[in-house]
Amino acid sequence: MKHSVILLYLLVTIIACQQDSNQSTSDFKIDERVIDEVNSKISKSEFGGPFDNLFLIYDNTLLADMYVNDSLIGSTRNKERKMPFKSFFYARNDTISIDGAYGLFGGFGFSIKLVDNTPTVYHMLAGDEFPEYSETKTGDLKLRIEVPCSDVKLRLSKYPKLKENDIIYGIVEFKSDVYYQGSGLVNDEEVGERVKTQTQMKIYFKSRFIDIDKL
Repeated sequence: MKHSVILLYLLVTIIACQQDSNQSTSDFKIDERVIDEVNSKISKSEFGGPFDNLFLIYDNTLLADMYVNDSLIGSTRNKERKMPFKSFFYARNDTISIDGAYGLFGGFGFSIKLVDNTPTVYHMLAGDEFPEYSETKTGDLKLRIEVPCSDVKLRLSKYPKLKENDIIYGIVEFKSDVYYQGSGLVNDEEVGERVKTQTQMKIYFKSRFIDIDKL
């Protein structure tokens, strides 16, 4: 059952609409030194074993500021709590996508799109049971959205190689644009008010290549 849910998450991830954006990440560097920085923030997870043949799962430090209705309501930056984190990268058409998210089923994190070695960073959010996110106040709720970001910094240990078991390390920082989170669905009808939300994060990650043609 768990593998079926994870495969569904992968399917949603891979068929998610590619966002059109003229905004690329200008503060982007290749720096092998990020490997040691990442390893200092991640650790082995009890959930990792069953999914090793799909992607990497490990416990990762959560560094985030959450804004609701333009006001800061919480931050984990001084607490450095850890949560299960999953990450992988894959190729589709002319795009290499690097995804990382806190949570086993669904979750929140980032999606990095590399086209011609130029990255664009999005804040990624995915529901685990029902559509709960929208890019707009009145648009349809979706199972997964990718929100454009500003104040982006990205460092990778190397350019990803599309070969089995290739692993990259990275550190990404961003502030998302505004998005909206729903309260839930009853009989396929949305209930409650949507919450205007914005997130600022710094994420350390380790990611492995997945050949989606073999899934």
